[in-house]
Amino acid sequence: MKASTTRSVEQSLQRLGQWLAAAGYRFVTVTPLTHQRVLARPHDPERSNLRDAFGWNRLFSKDRLPADLTPCLLNDGWLQSTATGLLQSNVRFSSLDGLLFAHSPFPTAQEDAVFFGPDTYRFASFIRHQLRMQPLPRSPRIADMGCGAGPGGLVAAKACQAKPNGCEIVLADINPRALLHATANVAVAGYRNVQCVQSDLFSNVAGRFDLIVANPPYLMDDASRTYRHGGGQFGEALSERIMKESLDRLTPGGRLLLYTGSTIVEGRDAFRDSVMAYATAHDFAVHYEELDPDVFGEELQGQPYAEADRIAAVGVVVQRRAA
Repeated sequence: MKASTTRSVEQSLQRLGQWLAAAGYRFVTVTPLTHQRVLARPHDPERSNLRDAFGWNRLFSKDRLPADLTPCLLNDGWLQSTATGLLQSNVRFSSLDGLLFAHSPFPTAQEDAVFFGPDTYRFASFIRHQLRMQPLPRSPRIADMGCGAGPGGLVAAKACQAKPNGCEIVLADINPRALLHATANVAVAGYRNVQCVQSDLFSNVAGRFDLIVANPPYLMDDASRTYRHGGGQFGEALSERIMKESLDRLTPGGRLLLYTGSTIVEGRDAFRDSVMAYATAHDFAVHYEELDPDVFGEELQGQPYAEADRIAAVGVVVQRRAA
């Protein structure tokens, strides 16, 4: 981005999100392969609409935006101009649960990219389902660990019986760019009782929580990009760390909702075995289920997964027993 104050950059992104929300903008973010296929179709940039501009990241004409907003977005790096006079966005916006989330543009090649995609929608569905089955107490304290754009924490707050502003929410991420996006998304959502914290998991986060949600990276990435690389043998290391460090941060009856991936080798789910053993050994109730048996199948072509059967999307619920 160009030289601007952090506050200016946050405010211009917030203004763009609020304007798009008021304009009725909606967009569902797809897999990178689907995105590539759509972009390969013939398209006239002069006919680009808001979904083309801020969903598909296509070139668009400057008259699609308010005249007073465009200079701010250009100055703060959220837009770039081309030699033809057309504009291109350096941010995408996706809709989820009636909320709007700013996140990284396509393709997400940057080391500090802010992820949002089909996994995010599955994560949100997992949260909603668990909170329907067992609602949170009134005025709960909620943490989203590795929050990215903030969908986990904000979706959880919206699913509460109390109004979202009756919750206390902590959005924590080690990535400053993620917090920049999350801060703007909180403002666009109109939530007030939210704290965005730069933190390596709980290192800068105080207190206990009625609900902790997390959707960490769970793949092996050659470039070790923050949003994608989970570490360990198959990408499971960060998920295991979140599970272990969350236990002491749960209130009596509090829950961790962990959406992640697990690599299945010769029919065995080693991550499941590890989670179940650790949680039960510490006297926590644990529920583990496959939410999608086969995700990121293209990763099996890489060396880390040479012996893998598949990668499954899994949902883990770990609950501290009530006092």
